[in-house]
Amino acid sequence: MKLLTRTSLAAVLLLSAVAGHAAEPVIDPMLSFQGFTGILNTPSAHVNTEGSIHLMYSDQRENIWRTSGYKRQDNYLMSVGLFSFFELGGRLTEAPKQDGRMGIRDLSASIKVTSAPLTQDRPYWPVVAAGIQDVGGGANNLQSRYLVISEDLWRFRLSAGYGFSSERMSGGFGGIEFRAHDWVTLLGEYDTSDTSAGIRLVTPEIWKTPLRLAATFKSTLSHKPGTIDVAVGLTVPLDFRKRAGHTPLDPAAVSPAAGIPAPLAVRPAPAVPAAPAAPASAGTAAPVTTNPAGSAATNTVSAAALENLATLQRRLEEAGFIKVRAGQRHTGELVVEYENTIFNHNELDALGVVAGIVSEDATQDYETVRIVIKRKGIRVAVVSAPLATLRVFMKQAGDVRAFRESFSFTYDTGIADDTYYIPHDEGFPFPNTSLILAPGLTTFVGTEAGVFDYVLSFRPEILSNLWKGGVFQARWDIPLLWSSNFDDGKTFRDSRNDPRMDRAMLFQGVSLAPGLMANLGAGLVLPHTFGMLNEITWSPGEGAHRLRGVQSWARDQDTRRTKDVYLGSYRYFHAPLDLSLEATAGRFWGQDRGFSLELKRFFSDTAVSAYYKNTTTLEGKHWQAAGVQFVFPLTPRKDLKIGPLQIRGTDEWSYAQETTLAIGGQQTNDVLTQALAINPQPTTALYRSYFNRDRLSAGYLSEHLDRLREAWQRYRTKPIEKK
Repeated sequence: MKLLTRTSLAAVLLLSAVAGHAAEPVIDPMLSFQGFTGILNTPSAHVNTEGSIHLMYSDQRENIWRTSGYKRQDNYLMSVGLFSFFELGGRLTEAPKQDGRMGIRDLSASIKVTSAPLTQDRPYWPVVAAGIQDVGGGANNLQSRYLVISEDLWRFRLSAGYGFSSERMSGGFGGIEFRAHDWVTLLGEYDTSDTSAGIRLVTPEIWKTPLRLAATFKSTLSHKPGTIDVAVGLTVPLDFRKRAGHTPLDPAAVSPAAGIPAPLAVRPAPAVPAAPAAPASAGTAAPVTTNPAGSAATNTVSAAALENLATLQRRLEEAGFIKVRAGQRHTGELVVEYENTIFNHNELDALGVVAGIVSEDATQDYETVRIVIKRKGIRVAVVSAPLATLRVFMKQAGDVRAFRESFSFTYDTGIADDTYYIPHDEGFPFPNTSLILAPGLTTFVGTEAGVFDYVLSFRPEILSNLWKGGVFQARWDIPLLWSSNFDDGKTFRDSRNDPRMDRAMLFQGVSLAPGLMANLGAGLVLPHTFGMLNEITWSPGEGAHRLRGVQSWARDQDTRRTKDVYLGSYRYFHAPLDLSLEATAGRFWGQDRGFSLELKRFFSDTAVSAYYKNTTTLEGKHWQAAGVQFVFPLTPRKDLKIGPLQIRGTDEWSYAQETTLAIGGQQTNDVLTQALAINPQPTTALYRSYFNRDRLSAGYLSEHLDRLREAWQRYRTKPIEKK
């Protein structure tokens, strides 16, 4: 009823003018039946919790289709909290006709922006939001645009707004949420057509998992009262870490929401004066004096230092690292090199374990430590810090600020010629080989042929590091399960391949200059298609900016058709939010020309991307599409490596879903018959194989120093016992 709208709006305006103590919201944002966060069918001014995803199913029938003769309605809803002020949602709706015909089948997106972060410390200031529902696709059956204002008082949240739509939520709307218990919220609203009431149940985190389940029950009071619509779903933090739980009902117990931290500059390590050679101590080895060619300085390594370097090297190898070297410079600096093959979620885990071992085992004689990160035998980055500061930091309650201000990060991996490395015999050089076992998933969602069609396959992959920078890759694709529309003679049969090898290539990585790398590849690029795939990247400075170029040429042995790919891209990384924006333009793999934009944010090791494509095919069709992609490791945080062959999962498994926005300038329901705006990025791509999934930078390291210490506390190894 309109009385409810007027009452809610008046209450919001009154409460916003009342002075009082600051009170934090006590009602968690949850999905409405429409897919945006809100009450039942109307939005509130809050958005999904930052860094979480909501998934939900509901059986509610839309009021605009009550007389259309639909048998039922199924709604599949998703919402992601990309930022504290922004949520992105997706919806798939199917409403078949009573006579068995298709009826309505619609795939769409929704967005909402809120002012909540701007007023989180202001007592009783209202929160304002604006949003659009049903963006994309051709039908736009449920499209609406709205403005909404919300106010929290004690256990109540009052919301009122105005919708701009020709069919649903057109005009003034309003609603109330009352949190009666930690896991029970009572709901009531007027959505411009119906007055409804409901109850929402939300569980705390389930046992040892970060999952929370939710169920909403609703009845429309103005149309067939007593008919119950049900929505069930779950909420998962994208970093898969447990939270403290529900916001407590006592506002005084709620801690203020964390603001966005200011960027922290990475300062270079202070200059270290040359130290005299350490005095010889009792030991079995005699001091070693080196004077490498081209070096004016003499590096004298004492017997005690030799023993200490050997201990460090052995302990790093026993921790699972390869290509380990330990050495000393004449300036009193310890140099440690390592390559990580076991911590495949994040290079920071490996760096933390190496730093922890160094902090425990290095002698007091060293002023600074230089840790060199290697990939495929190539030095890619160096982290330097005063040894004393590192020791304090790696303790359980170490000083993060002091370490942040003293460490340095650089892509300049050149080590002065005055470094002495202890001799080391690695034995017979077995190639470092990994067998990666991972699933593959191809889907068609919301098409005219079906609601959800899929092919689930098994994709084993071999990666073998044959020599410095030389990698052999072979991958197979073996379909295991698929929906009926992929059967022989059905709509999507051409999109299901028979078991096959789909790639066999040799890549050579080359470090050309600090931050400048190339990766050259040739072989079987795709089934029956031989050619080359080359890329070059340049990350000047400390890694906030990156330029990338891709060139590829390939020929299909059956059709004799060739593919020429020329792409250029620029990426900016904003470390405080783990956020990157990348623009790519040129001729893509499908020979379509145009550009794409990708906004990607990491939540721990899970990445969420929102992207936009705008390309023109060889046939002259101009496509626009937008979508969302989820990428995360599908392997343990620490993999095992026993012998020369390592068996593990993939460090980066992805799933994307997109919707067509327009074709030839017009909205459309057409389904893409080919993949467009494809930017070739194999497993051996530089960003992934060498640069920690594009996170090996000074800014990223500075923002996640705690992970170094956490990894060391979790995976610390035992010191080598002295004989």
